[in-house]
Amino acid sequence: HNSSDSCILSHPLTASNNLEKHIMYREPSPLLKRLFLPPKPPSLTLSPNYTWLLLCQEPPLPSIQEISQPEEKLAGLRFHPSTLTPSRLQLGESLTLKHLTTGIEAKVDLPPGSEGVRYVCFHPERDLFVFSSKLKGKPFFELYKCEFVSGHWETDKITALQNHRMNFIQGCPYQFTPDGSKLLIKVVPHNWPENPPSPPEVSTGPVIQFVGKDAKKAPGRTYQDLLKNSFDEEKLRYFMTTELLCVDVDKWTASAFKRTDGGKGTFPQSVGGKLIQKLQCSPSGRFLLVHLTTQLSYSVPLQRFGKDIQIWDLDSEQFVEVASLPVDDEIPLSHDACSRHPRAFHFHPCEDHTIIFVEAVDGGDPGNAAVDGERDVLYTQHVLIDDENENNTLNLGGKMKLVGLEWRFSDLEFCESGLGVVDSYRWKDRMERKWIFQHPNTSENGGSGIDASGSSKRLLWERKWED
Repeated sequence: HNSSDSCILSHPLTASNNLEKHIMYREPSPLLKRLFLPPKPPSLTLSPNYTWLLLCQEPPLPSIQEISQPEEKLAGLRFHPSTLTPSRLQLGESLTLKHLTTGIEAKVDLPPGSEGVRYVCFHPERDLFVFSSKLKGKPFFELYKCEFVSGHWETDKITALQNHRMNFIQGCPYQFTPDGSKLLIKVVPHNWPENPPSPPEVSTGPVIQFVGKDAKKAPGRTYQDLLKNSFDEEKLRYFMTTELLCVDVDKWTASAFKRTDGGKGTFPQSVGGKLIQKLQCSPSGRFLLVHLTTQLSYSVPLQRFGKDIQIWDLDSEQFVEVASLPVDDEIPLSHDACSRHPRAFHFHPCEDHTIIFVEAVDGGDPGNAAVDGERDVLYTQHVLIDDENENNTLNLGGKMKLVGLEWRFSDLEFCESGLGVVDSYRWKDRMERKWIFQHPNTSENGGSGIDASGSSKRLLWERKWED
């Protein structure tokens, strides 16, 4: 009787253990997949010559392996520390190219051992593009090129990276120069430590953030994943510090810049690593407009950290500082408010090396009165090269007014003829305006002095974006 009781008790326990052992994640039936997991529309990339359309097919949902990876949350960013990629990054499962004239499609074979591809970047002139491929089961990405040769697409690995790792935390780390002769890549610095800094075992002191002398009290918004202490600062510098590698597109080799630490191919201005936020190459292909993070903050995300705006000469070690901006933590809460410092720096697309930027003449506060009916003003500045000097010293000309706006600046585009189209908005009543203007020819005076009048603009349309 006792033995029979023991048998009755043991059976449920054994069954329960077997169930726990064999229960795993399961996939739905094919019918449910068609209903609730339809194929995701492919992401599209158009070649600059409007000849090819690249279709990158991605899975409908990220895998469990992807969403279970550890992630860092620093300065408003979320990324995987092992791969240096944004969190929830989905890799493409296939690449297909479609010729827009003939409609012929060509499938690109993924590299052997590839888990997926991402970050396609077309060459500005040739039928050529580069992409990154993740090694299966490893936290590394390799760089490949794919070129249309003799009627079909050929894929080859770019070996110029050598032992450098690309940094994808802020998006695609590479871009071609406008003439297509160079490929610029953000990489982890040479001889960089393999492991991130370790957290302190015990607290070494209180959390202190220093504030500048001219700082003002201002209301602040609530942001996620901000820096909290000096250890977060160390981690951010470790993961975000990069050098800029230059690859010769014709030979696919790293440029032979001389370095004392054994590294090869990185620009002298970036040696040792910089906190590079943004890069833009000038239309002439000679200069880079670089945003460098210089001051960190515990109250705002990365985009509002203090930064230096510099212009780097790609033909030498020279650079010139355009602006040095403090932490942008004093913006009023109104949606019509903006930074009181110069912003939106970029190169003029129709000139060789002229920069355009925006400045709020009302201090960025919509509660202040407009200045001569204007709140935002667009300025231009020319990069001046002293050819008489042996070192070809770089300088900046004086800022010149391009156009003034009654509302906040939103966007700016140019036609090939030099005709500009600028957008402005007023959040208070959801209004937007689109203006057209003709860029004045200011190259004769070398960009010196300030043009008080700027360009004459004409209203193209005015509307409410909620209508």
